[in-house]
Amino acid sequence: MTLDLAGVGAGDFEPHVGSTFAVSGSCDGFSVVLADVSRGVGGAAREPFTLTFVGGPNPPSAQGIHRLEHDVLGGLDLFLVPIGPGADGRHRYEAVFG
Repeated sequence: MTLDLAGVGAGDFEPHVGSTFAVSGSCDGFSVVLADVSRGVGGAAREPFTLTFVGGPNPPSAQGIHRLEHDVLGGLDLFLVPIGPGADGRHRYEAVFG
């Protein structure tokens, strides 16, 4: 199953904060945990939101489109951007929906 990203919103991801996603793409596979879903303000077509993930390889994977697999949400092709380590030292990645 592949999630249709054209119609998703923050509410589709919020129940899955803390869950693991398997990642594949430009490097060997790794996993990340959905750490946060941040809602934005406004937006013509939908409310903007940002997903923040933690984990992954060291050094972090380069920005780009990665395939994420989740037990409930299924497959997602997301553009992930590494945003540096968090306070705990784990790598962080963002996916922005506008």
